[in-house]
Amino acid sequence: WEVKISADWHERFEELCAYQRAHGHCIVPRNYEENQSLGNWVSTQRRNKEHDRKQDPVWKKRFAQLEGLGFEWEVKISAE
Repeated sequence: WEVKISADWHERFEELCAYQRAHGHCIVPRNYEENQSLGNWVSTQRRNKEHDRKQDPVWKKRFAQLEGLGFEWEVKISAE
């Protein structure tokens, strides 16, 4: 079970890397039409940080990977 979750996390992370290369940032809209799963996953990562999972060694590693990519933890919604 943990292996599946880990594989899913890494798959989404790779999708985020591709998104960052294409768009120059990691601000994936939650309702991103091209990849709804990625938009939901990004939102989940932000919630995970809010729950302060810093003691979890797996989360620490994932947090570092996201930070290294330039992940935006707090996103301001503009009224365009």
